[in-house]
Amino acid sequence: MGNSYLDFIGSEKSTLQPLIEKPAFVPQCSSKMTAFCNKYEENVRDYINTIDEMRSMGIGKDFSLPTIAVIGDQSSGKSSVLEMLSDIALPCGKDNKPWKGQIRYRDYVKTLDRANQVEDEILQAQDMLTENTSISSELISLTVESNNAPDLTLIDLPGITRVPVGNQPQDIGKMIKGLIKTYIQRKETIILVVIPCTIDIATTEALKMAQEFDPEGERTLGVLTKPDLVDKGTEENIIKILENKVVPLKKGYVLVKPLLEKGIASFEHLSEKLTSELIHQIMGWLPVMEEALREKVIQVRTKLNELSGNIPEEVQARKCFLNNKILSYCEELTNLVMGDYKKDYDNEKKICDFSRKVFSKWYNRLEIEKVRLNEEALSKVRFDDKNSQGRELPGFTKYRVFESVIREQIHKLLGPSLQMMKELADKTQQVFNIMGVEHFNPFPNLMQASKDLIAEIRHEREQVAEQMLRMHFNMEGMVYAPDAMYGSKLSEIQSRSEKGNQREFNSPRNSSHEMAAYLQAYYQVAIDRLVQMVPMVSRYHLLQEFAHCVKLQMTERFLNEADTDGLLDEHSEITSKRKRLTDSLKQLNKARALLMSK
Repeated sequence: MGNSYLDFIGSEKSTLQPLIEKPAFVPQCSSKMTAFCNKYEENVRDYINTIDEMRSMGIGKDFSLPTIAVIGDQSSGKSSVLEMLSDIALPCGKDNKPWKGQIRYRDYVKTLDRANQVEDEILQAQDMLTENTSISSELISLTVESNNAPDLTLIDLPGITRVPVGNQPQDIGKMIKGLIKTYIQRKETIILVVIPCTIDIATTEALKMAQEFDPEGERTLGVLTKPDLVDKGTEENIIKILENKVVPLKKGYVLVKPLLEKGIASFEHLSEKLTSELIHQIMGWLPVMEEALREKVIQVRTKLNELSGNIPEEVQARKCFLNNKILSYCEELTNLVMGDYKKDYDNEKKICDFSRKVFSKWYNRLEIEKVRLNEEALSKVRFDDKNSQGRELPGFTKYRVFESVIREQIHKLLGPSLQMMKELADKTQQVFNIMGVEHFNPFPNLMQASKDLIAEIRHEREQVAEQMLRMHFNMEGMVYAPDAMYGSKLSEIQSRSEKGNQREFNSPRNSSHEMAAYLQAYYQVAIDRLVQMVPMVSRYHLLQEFAHCVKLQMTERFLNEADTDGLLDEHSEITSKRKRLTDSLKQLNKARALLMSK
């Protein structure tokens, strides 16, 4: 028993003729036809089954499968050719001969047990699919199993019309051509062009379209119909077409006789030719399809991996899965804060680079502060000498003034250091959250829990860092420097002074200049400490320890919580997408295994 798969494309409104027309009479099947079916059953079935199985898997949605597209101008005899090939309107033999059909469109599926049901079902489908439009690109798929049906898959495309009829839109011809184009431009499609013998072949619109998308004619087969209507004396023109002398096609032309007993032979010739061409097309397509499937499998696996792969169902396995997700995330955080970039990150994620820029700005700011403090030192000392002199004789340096000025100037740097620390903490939290989205995006509960934990740890680390900075600035209030270090700085400052100013340092009138030199020397020592201390505290607590605490607390809290399983709940759309991809992967692997077995 052979299978014919007939797909009707471009259902039209009832102003057009029904797709299937009733024949004048029904011919009886010959023993020669039965022999033909048996002859090709052994050679064809394996190839056709391969395509049928892949089509049933839904592979045809993503890949073009080898098939035959039937096109022709209106009234070209296309329906009669389809009737002959599909055994739809012409059930041969006695009534008890096996015949089975199935029609499918949208969500509608119906099994047919009589051939005479087909016409009504197709008309009903056409009316439904064109309810709100003149022409529809939706598919009406009809499968026929019959002793008289060859193993072929045919796509029946609308007849090409030039003039709109009835309530058809003015651009109906353009719409139909666009629909036909989507099918015949595929390299896997054999184009069956139906041409009546009664017209000039050079003016046939269907043949012109076939030549446009198959200029070499390598996958186009011409079918000449209605030879009984040819005017006497013009038979020679038909012979020239059949001899490929008018519009050459590499696959040539087949003449189909009227549906009479003598027409069986031409039907066998056409079926044999189509079957042979389809097998040839399939054999060339198999290795190409196998490679395309392999690439598609890689793509689907990549997409599944982006969704964090398959989530195990067993409790312990889920904990292990969660642990791996956390460790992978935390490893990236460590790499980012330490500047160990093991892959090409966006610049906005490179926290270590960001911190170096922030610390460089801090260094430049303190260098500017040195100059500013040096300039202010002399004026502050003179102001104190003028307004705060007590029982001291002129020329005596007051250490309390020295300490007071130092403390005041150093304390002014506490605010900028805390601001710099906050800027670094903001950036670290931002990057940690960005990485959390990348790693935990399919799991909203896990992503929110990690976000909350990061905010909590940021607050803790920032508090500790701030306490250390404040403590250090408080210690700077002690005004301390090693004697040798301070003496070295003071000597450098005094040696830069002019020789005349050197002598004046010991005079009572210039005690303020001497005090200014003392202050400048100490500024050098104190600021050199701040240049290093503030970045080191910030980097330790807001980069290194921040990342370490995230890893430690994530593993402790998330893996020991009673509701650990809830952390792996996915977005509903992610679950649906994962299921689609998983099902697709199964079908692709099944299709690959099918092809590799050939």
